[in-house]
Amino acid sequence: MSIQGVSNIQTQLNIKGEFSNIAQEELLEWIKFSTKPNAVFAGAMPTMASVKLSTGRPIVNHPHYEDAGLRARTKMVYSMYSRKHAKEVKKLLIDMGVQYFILEDAWCTRRTKTGCTMSEIWDIEDPSNVGKTPLCSILSKESLPHFVTLFQNNVYKVLKVGI
Repeated sequence: MSIQGVSNIQTQLNIKGEFSNIAQEELLEWIKFSTKPNAVFAGAMPTMASVKLSTGRPIVNHPHYEDAGLRARTKMVYSMYSRKHAKEVKKLLIDMGVQYFILEDAWCTRRTKTGCTMSEIWDIEDPSNVGKTPLCSILSKESLPHFVTLFQNNVYKVLKVGI
C-alpha cells in the first residue's frame, strides 16, 4: 500500500499547470482596488470564501463555518435568487449590513433537474411568490431602481445595496 501511495504522490507532483479563473480574478481585483477595506459583501458562499481569502473584505456568509445563525443569514442572502420583490430583499440585505451583493447568473439559471433551480427551491419555501419572475433574472438585465451595478463581467455582477 505504501509503494502505491508513493507512486500516486509522485504522479500528482509531476502534473504541471495552473488553475485559472479570469472572471473571478477580475472580480477580486475590482474589489481590492474599488472598495474600502471594511466594505461588506454577500453572495454565493463559494464566491464569498474567495472574496474573504483574496481581499480580506468582511462577508456575511461563509461556507467554512456552520451554525444556526449562519444558516439564517445565508437563507436571507440567497433570497436574491427567490421570486421576492427587490425592495423586500434589499431591506433584508441592508438589515444585515451588506453594502455589495455579488450576483451570479449561474446560481440563478443552473438546473441539474426539474425543480432544482434556486427559484424553484424558493417556491417551496415561499409559495406566495410562485409564478413571479425570479429576482435574479430581473437584476441580471437591469438592477435599477433598487440596486446599482458597479462591476460586471461574463460571470459576476456587483450590485451596490445601500447608498
